[in-house]
Amino acid sequence: MSSTIKDVAKMAGVSISTVSKFINGGNVLEENRQQIENAIATLNYQVNTVARGMKTRKTMSVGVLIPSLADYYGVSILSCIDQELYASGYSTIICDYSQTDPTGASDKINFLINKQIDGIIMQPINVRQEDIDRAAKADVPIVFVDMELPSISCDSVTIDNVDIAYRITKHLLENGHTRIGFIGGAKGFNTTDDRVTGYSRALEEEGVKIDPELLHLQNVSEESGYLAMASFMQMKKRPTAVFASGNDLTCGAVMYLNEKNLRVPEDVSFVGFENQTIAHVYNPTLTIGIQPMRKIGQTAVRMLLERMKGEYEGEPRNIRLKAVIDFGASVKNIK
Repeated sequence: MSSTIKDVAKMAGVSISTVSKFINGGNVLEENRQQIENAIATLNYQVNTVARGMKTRKTMSVGVLIPSLADYYGVSILSCIDQELYASGYSTIICDYSQTDPTGASDKINFLINKQIDGIIMQPINVRQEDIDRAAKADVPIVFVDMELPSISCDSVTIDNVDIAYRITKHLLENGHTRIGFIGGAKGFNTTDDRVTGYSRALEEEGVKIDPELLHLQNVSEESGYLAMASFMQMKKRPTAVFASGNDLTCGAVMYLNEKNLRVPEDVSFVGFENQTIAHVYNPTLTIGIQPMRKIGQTAVRMLLERMKGEYEGEPRNIRLKAVIDFGASVKNIK
């Protein structure tokens, strides 16, 4: 015969209401928490999530909505979020959607709301305020990751994109580079715009005129990174350094360099972004900007839990985390 919550309470020496509070994510005294966890493990008590959901109107599930589960950022952030949610007792419903579909995000938000999930964490592409309002009406809070949308009232976790692009460009300038190619995503997304701002600010501080030909701002893809590097390397006056500001852009740029047997940093200095694995696989080791993926996931989950539990009901928050530079051997000093 399976154990009941009453059995757990009796073994733990606490009330049934205390056990129920613990199971439903509430705060209990540390001593009680340990006793309850020990009793649950000893009795092999299994929570009836269906019954609990009917009683609490909570399913203990969170939707995670990512535009592409094929790219490095999407997979990495999803893994971190899922681990944090699982540790808090929540299951994850994973969805992706096309960035080019104007209703893709709305359709998936509706899908998740109909699944009666308790909250959503998402990368916001083509999201509208009415989507957020619809979720709020269903008591489903939403937290954005990767980018904020100033026109939409929603909690968000981003990195300080201006700062990391500024520091990377500054590093290249300090090594004597003034013709610095920049590969980014499309204009109009604050992730891209902020990184261009950081790049431009560093150049302006050093009195270096910004050359529009050295700004390649298309979609974030390997193809775009490849074509950007090809364009730079075919110029009569080539850049002496290139900064690829995204993972897929980094991979595409490196593919072109390898294909054409161009050496880093002898033929061109290079700084990539996001993927620490490629940085250490490539020879020489690449200098690369690293996003704090685990911290982003932890912060997004914490903010969502606070909303779902009613612990925070204030104005939308945007938390900007610092990215770091992993210095490799891909930047040549040409002073």
